[in-house]
Amino acid sequence: MIFRTHIAFAFLAGVFIYTYNLIDNWILFFLFLFIGAGFPDIDHSKSKFGRNVLSRIIGIFSKHRKIFHSLFFGTAVSYLFFLFDDDAGFGFFLGLVSHVVLDSLTKQGINFLYPFGKFNVNGFVKTGGLLETALFYFFAAAGIVLLLVMTSQSF
Repeated sequence: MIFRTHIAFAFLAGVFIYTYNLIDNWILFFLFLFIGAGFPDIDHSKSKFGRNVLSRIIGIFSKHRKIFHSLFFGTAVSYLFFLFDDDAGFGFFLGLVSHVVLDSLTKQGINFLYPFGKFNVNGFVKTGGLLETALFYFFAAAGIVLLLVMTSQSF
């Protein structure tokens, strides 16, 4: 999936969680949610997060859709953010999981348990294709509608 689809899906997931009043600091939560949604692609030179010197160095040591798409790695990094702030850790974890789930729907797929096991999931969505574009618009519209419904009920 491409960056905008990851952000739209993370936004929808974040708004859904926010409706349950589980978040104290919504600004920090959404900031780390969006960082988490893009972070797994840090080792890919053509991604929004991968267009810097640090990412190119990381790319030398890591193949795309390996360690940075692993739930083990995501949980460990999220825990470090969680030590800083609950909302930051939760936001990062939700963003990263949303990213990994979406990438599992693509033809390239992912291994959820890398490097400790094999649980490969490959889908049918072509990255950047027509179906992904439709998913992007659906996630974005659903997130906006949910946000509007939620905020109109709070008044």
